[in-house]
Amino acid sequence: MATSIAPSADVPPGSTREGSDGAHGAGGTGSASGRADAATASPRGAGAVGRRSLLLLTDAFPYEVGEEFLEQEIETLCAAYDEVVIVPMRLSQGARQTRDLPANARCALLPASRLADWRLQALLRAPQILLGRERMVETPVWKSFGRFGMDVRFAAIALSAYGRMRRLLPSLGLEGTGHLTIYSYWFFTGAALGGMLRRRELKRRPVTVVSRAHAYDVDEADAPRGYIPSRAFVMRAVDRVYPISDYAASFLHRRFPEARNIEVRRLGVPPAPRHERHRTEPFQLVSCSHMAPYKRVHLIVEAVAELERRGRRVSWTHIGENDADRLAAMRARAEELIDSTPVTFTGHLTNREVRELYAATDFACFLNCSDGEGVPVAVMEAQAAGMPVVATAAGGTGEIVHDGENGRLVPVEVTAAQVADAVESVMDLSDAQYAAMSVQAHATWARMSDAQRQYREFVDGLVALEG
Repeated sequence: MATSIAPSADVPPGSTREGSDGAHGAGGTGSASGRADAATASPRGAGAVGRRSLLLLTDAFPYEVGEEFLEQEIETLCAAYDEVVIVPMRLSQGARQTRDLPANARCALLPASRLADWRLQALLRAPQILLGRERMVETPVWKSFGRFGMDVRFAAIALSAYGRMRRLLPSLGLEGTGHLTIYSYWFFTGAALGGMLRRRELKRRPVTVVSRAHAYDVDEADAPRGYIPSRAFVMRAVDRVYPISDYAASFLHRRFPEARNIEVRRLGVPPAPRHERHRTEPFQLVSCSHMAPYKRVHLIVEAVAELERRGRRVSWTHIGENDADRLAAMRARAEELIDSTPVTFTGHLTNREVRELYAATDFACFLNCSDGEGVPVAVMEAQAAGMPVVATAAGGTGEIVHDGENGRLVPVEVTAAQVADAVESVMDLSDAQYAAMSVQAHATWARMSDAQRQYREFVDGLVALEG
């Protein structure tokens, strides 16, 4: 096997899906070059009474790695609001800012929790959790001790986040009189926190609370004990919840059939520098993800080995992952199964580097063998570049991969041989058929995943909620 591991970019550890777009030093503000004009445009004007503000609650963005989808969305948000303040929920003091921000955006870290163990937090706050007005514990202990415990854990963590945010709030400058939108990127702790902040701390200005919803934060069937804690409380906390796919929306509609505040708003990616595809010899395959078990990169290794066994000339490049152990394990697996097929592991690349690589290389087919997804942004990026996609029907993937039109959709319970069959079906297309599939891939991006269109419509909806 001809394998290589390309040098990783000078960026923080991570993967393309959880990655960052460049490395920015620690600090509270930052303006990426070439972004300031779009970011600082304010629809209200300098003389408006009150400032339109947005408090964005993330997991990690713009620190460390993760939520790279926000790197495009933040531009549109900053163009619509006078100020954007970003606070990640899963990090505290000492995390490193790794993404540049537009000029009217700033970020801050929560103070460290005084009690690291949620059990101690729950014990300390037991009266508030069990008897308080928030009513986050929704499963009686006699019905299910396990689910009761999950509710208690969620309540303890949410109340801890509220206490830490309360300590941070005076430094954020959000005491103005204009409208404030609290936007949680995940339908979990951040959404609960937004509701508590509105009720308890931000009574002097009009406040709207909204949340996106993806997959893990709505799919109870895939959650431990088939249960996501404190769902009704979180639903009450928000004015609007925006699932990113019909797939995610279906869970919410089943859980809350009477709800009228659920609206699908999709993620998107920017246009690719190049979206015409050409097949070469060997047929160049590419995949892009970190290497967590659910991504099943090992299945791609096995499918490439199967294609080699069948005498098909292919090459494979995998983008993503900067964990040395995961990368070494996957490389060892590839060396074990693949003899002569060229294989490259690039490690982590920034979004910009991925786009440049797609523009410079005749990748003919994108692979995704994950067994769990929302709507994979990596597939959107491949379609923006005009690549036919072979993917499992995980989560909402089937909303953008249409079997036989812009690629091949295979069952989640797929074998390596079946993945190889799907790849061969793309390889064996006539030139005209392949060109048509490539055109359809790009057309799907333009219709469903164009970042400018999707984020503009999303932000227009946020502003409309102000009344």
